[in-house]
Amino acid sequence: MSAAVVLALCVAGCAALLPAGPAHRVHRIRPPAVGAGRPGRLRTRLFRDTAGEAAEWVALLRRLAALLQAGRSPAAAFEGAACAGTGTGTGRHIDRLCESVAAAARLGLGAAAALEAAPPARLGHRALDRRAASTTAELVLCWAVSARTGAPLTGLLNGLADALEAELDAEAARSTALAGPRSTVRILTWLPVLGIGLGMLMGVDPLGVLLTTPWGRGALVAGAVLTLAGRAWTRTLIVRAEAVGEP
Repeated sequence: MSAAVVLALCVAGCAALLPAGPAHRVHRIRPPAVGAGRPGRLRTRLFRDTAGEAAEWVALLRRLAALLQAGRSPAAAFEGAACAGTGTGTGRHIDRLCESVAAAARLGLGAAAALEAAPPARLGHRALDRRAASTTAELVLCWAVSARTGAPLTGLLNGLADALEAELDAEAARSTALAGPRSTVRILTWLPVLGIGLGMLMGVDPLGVLLTTPWGRGALVAGAVLTLAGRAWTRTLIVRAEAVGEP
């Protein structure tokens, strides 16, 4: 087999380890996926789902601000915002929350008190539950600040929506920045295997050297240990970087 064919096979093997395409910046409503490999795809799917469902809260805040600015009462605003869920777990929770707050407001209970009395979210994931609890608490603070200071409630709600969108953008930027290191680690992990395959294609016996000679076995053990240590250290760094900015 010619050297050109061997080189082409190695290049094709390295290219197969690269991600399919570049990561994209988060959209305001539905961020796209980034990542690589099976664990990366799982992280990507989880990020897409949690970020997409977090955007449901942004849409709720925008709807409430628009309805209140149009002159609706809090009860009517929550009632009007309750029918716009997308069918996701967060969307259904928001619909139930709005309906309960609207019913309580019609009975004379304040919106802030009704929000505080709402049952906690059970969305099946800790990140989604934490997001629901924090956003509900921030809604209560918006109503309390508006009641005490006279600040326009629509401005507070829009400001909260802007802050949540900025947080989603930061999460997407962090995930995009970590996609490159993940791909690099995966490529470097498979390069020794590609090197062994290249040696076999060239007619030498690297496996025989590694498995039958003392210095070959020593090199094999040392390489395996260093590779595992490097992967563990890199994964630790990535996990630490992913944890930056989490509540």
